Amino acid sequence: MLMEEVYTKSCECRLWALVRLTAGLLTKRLEELGKAVTHLLVRQKQITVGLPSKKEEAITSPKTNEELKEIMNRAYSDDPNAFTLSQEIIVSLGSLVRTEPKLFVEMFRLRIGLIIQVLASELARIRNYSAADAAENLMTISPFELKSMLFSLLSGRLLEEFVDDCDAAKETRTGIGSFRRHIEERKSMRKSTRYVTVDKIEEKPEVESTPPTDEEEECEDDFQFGIWLRHRRIDGALNRVPNNFYATLWDTVNRLPHGIRINDNILHWGLTQEMTRREMKFALEVEQALNRIAEPEYREMMSGPQPQTRVVEALWLLGRLDRLVQSDQPNIPRDRPLDIDALLRKANEIFVDHNRDMGTIVLECCASGRKCDGARGLCRHLYDSAPAGEFGTSHYIIKAMIMMFT
Repeated sequence: MLMEEVYTKSCECRLWALVRLTAGLLTKRLEELGKAVTHLLVRQKQITVGLPSKKEEAITSPKTNEELKEIMNRAYSDDPNAFTLSQEIIVSLGSLVRTEPKLFVEMFRLRIGLIIQVLASELARIRNYSAADAAENLMTISPFELKSMLFSLLSGRLLEEFVDDCDAAKETRTGIGSFRRHIEERKSMRKSTRYVTVDKIEEKPEVESTPPTDEEEECEDDFQFGIWLRHRRIDGALNRVPNNFYATLWDTVNRLPHGIRINDNILHWGLTQEMTRREMKFALEVEQALNRIAEPEYREMMSGPQPQTRVVEALWLLGRLDRLVQSDQPNIPRDRPLDIDALLRKANEIFVDHNRDMGTIVLECCASGRKCDGARGLCRHLYDSAPAGEFGTSHYIIKAMIMMFT
């Protein structure tokens, strides 16, 4: 068969884009796929394939080879490249969960379709590709590079090391890859992203007396704009939640007679009567509601050392504000579910008003009445804000809670 010959020849020549395309057209299944799925499931890591906006299917129990092939066919019937690439990603994740289990802490469900999108968007960013070119070039990388990229995302690093040019390689050697540590060391960066006239901002002196080089300043500029948005998209695709998130949310739902509304899905008070704080069934109910959110950045929000989602952060903060929730007469609705989306919209209003008063970069979009491209109608600069501090997202969410519930 001609297609088989093309597949065999492309494997010999290591033409990975052609390998993936022909393998998808032939609906070939990787031999290690079944074992990889089992390795993930026994560690309580569920998998979804496809995209939320199209045909996303969950794999929640071990499957036979034929069952896995049918699931992949349904999810990627019109995309042979993704049919193959998603299998490679699952196999790589199955390998990493055995060798690096700490990378998967506080992850419950791995959404392969969103992970593919994030990998493509990172390639577009670091190589200055268009979205279409990035998706095409993602298919050309080797399986080893793919696994290395996944490891970088799981460990919290950006993908600077995969840029081909020497300058990007030099950035990686100087430690630019580990951006969580970079953010902690450069707290003044938050202020620089706020003002339209960036060059007028007075920067705090660095600990070291040596002035920054041109190359370092250039790197700083790269990290000032878009870093939190990218970070949230990555963690949103990985479905990370904070420690004890489900138990804390259980406590919150238990206090509210009509439960909580998330994206038009309701977590009823009755769930807390049927399930315990740390029961897997309750976590499944929560994940089912959160996974209906298509935009990872809407779900995802970092706060402190633990990853938290935008929706999750609001839920988490609500659970932590015991004095507010347990006060004598909190203004929490008793006749309807507490609407988390309304809470986030209120936080966005406060953010826009605050930044309008300060004359920040938000004047270029939402503060002037011009809607930006932020998910769910929220300002994109709110997504790109640090989680903590005077201008942090937690600050605005807490303010919204106080205004709505007291």
